[in-house]
Amino acid sequence: MKKKQKENFNLQLKRGSITVILGLLFAVSSTQLIYAKNAIKPQLTEEAKILFDREKQLFNARMNVDWEKMHSLQHPEFRKKISVTEIRYFEGWATSDYREKAKQNAHISGAFVPNLDYMKKNAYKKDPLGFPVKRRYVWSGDPYLKIKTFSLEKISISTDGKYAKVKVMLKGRQRLNPAVTRGGDYEFAAQYPKTDYWEKVNGNWVITLLSAPVNTSGTGILKYFVPNNKSGWGKAEFVEINPADLKVSLK
Repeated sequence: MKKKQKENFNLQLKRGSITVILGLLFAVSSTQLIYAKNAIKPQLTEEAKILFDREKQLFNARMNVDWEKMHSLQHPEFRKKISVTEIRYFEGWATSDYREKAKQNAHISGAFVPNLDYMKKNAYKKDPLGFPVKRRYVWSGDPYLKIKTFSLEKISISTDGKYAKVKVMLKGRQRLNPAVTRGGDYEFAAQYPKTDYWEKVNGNWVITLLSAPVNTSGTGILKYFVPNNKSGWGKAEFVEINPADLKVSLK
């Protein structure tokens, strides 16, 4: 009986020792990770300033419907496959593999995709009455949402300096659908979050993910990583940069 009790005691002692050792190892590794992140933070803060400038360029290109500028800020692999004409035709939402997917879904009604010649000849789309309307960047699926400006919420950069997430708050005016309000004109201030995903390629920050337009529920949906299909993002450790530390403005 005493022998069995002694064995149980030794087993519990070993388990306790292992738990303590694992706890110490975790504490040391966590401390080292925090130290490493703090050590590289000044360098990442400078990168964050560059990212904010790129984000401003992207926002202004979207506001001014500058398709060439929008195209130039995309990932080089994306630009090889998608032209400015295609970005314009799809109002900012052409995916790098949209033609391949259209072929796969050729049996589905409406899956036909026009060729480049057709897109060039139809630079303008038609309104419900058939009149030509200039294509504009689609901020949202709600045509009654008008974006006017944005504020920087957060910048997160991977510890290797390769990936970044820039979260902004889009601000503007929201109008209720007149058909729902029986002709009434109801408009109010509105703001919705949006995150742009960037990757550093050949020394330049470029858009590496096409995310869905903002919607009035306030949520965003990630859609298409370009071109690595999330292979690098899933392993990345990120450091958050406080916008107040950047001392930057929208001007």
